[in-house]
Amino acid sequence: MEQIVKLKEEIKALNSAAISLQNQLHDLAEGLPLHLEELPELARQTFETFSELAAKRQELKSLKSQQV
Repeated sequence: MEQIVKLKEEIKALNSAAISLQNQLHDLAEGLPLHLEELPELARQTFETFSELAAKRQELKSLKSQQV
């Protein structure tokens, strides 16, 4: 049970970070071609954060199914 609580906290933090990065990416895209050089790094960070979030959500789903 403690593992699930910890995982939910990690998911909450990752979700917040992912949304923040998504908003930054959106704002950057709206201003293109200004700051074009920032796009690859911000896109990479956004992709990695959303990928990690998806993995943690899957891990949580697996843990919950094991408890049933």
